[in-house]
Amino acid sequence: MTTLSSLEAVFPRLGCDEVGKGDFFGPLVACGAMITEDYYSAFEGVSDSKKLSDKRISILAPILMSKIPYSVVKIGPTKYNELYARFKNINAILGWAHARVIQNLLEQGHNPKAIIIDQFGPEFRVLSHLREINYDIKNIHFFVRAEVDLAVAAASVIARFVFLKEMDALSEKIGSRIPLGAGAPVDQAAKLIVQKHGLAVFKDYAKLHFKNFSKLG
Repeated sequence: MTTLSSLEAVFPRLGCDEVGKGDFFGPLVACGAMITEDYYSAFEGVSDSKKLSDKRISILAPILMSKIPYSVVKIGPTKYNELYARFKNINAILGWAHARVIQNLLEQGHNPKAIIIDQFGPEFRVLSHLREINYDIKNIHFFVRAEVDLAVAAASVIARFVFLKEMDALSEKIGSRIPLGAGAPVDQAAKLIVQKHGLAVFKDYAKLHFKNFSKLG
């Protein structure tokens, strides 16, 4: 059986991760990042983005993005809400997004010996979108907490960087700081937004199926 540790010496390999799944406000961002022996040094200091400060991510991500092949799929709130109304399942959306970043890199001519995906749900969510690709799906592996792998960690860092940039843009657009996550500070911010802008704007700023939205009445 293939283990995550057994893939550490496999080059080149592609890692996939996503950011935004648990955030009420903002987009869903999936990223695929390639790790090669030639650019191994570019991964110094890279680890799961959840373990890094936003400041550290702002330093590491541009370095990675300038040196390694990567692909990002960004699904903004407006499009996300349209897709969720259609599929009624966040993992269905994520499956398409992960498949898309893989396809993008394969279409660019990259040929990873292994693809590692941080598992978010059933494998078919991704594989069902990859039936027509010219790649042996036996080399696609799913692991829980796969961010310990450098390729997946790099994808996590880049996805987080893109996500934070989008959150900054949304905050500037609406005129107030939008918090991350889905906890009490998010509920408080949402109430203020309702008071200033009404409920209708949320389709362009937040994921409407979250309980945070239903609390607003």
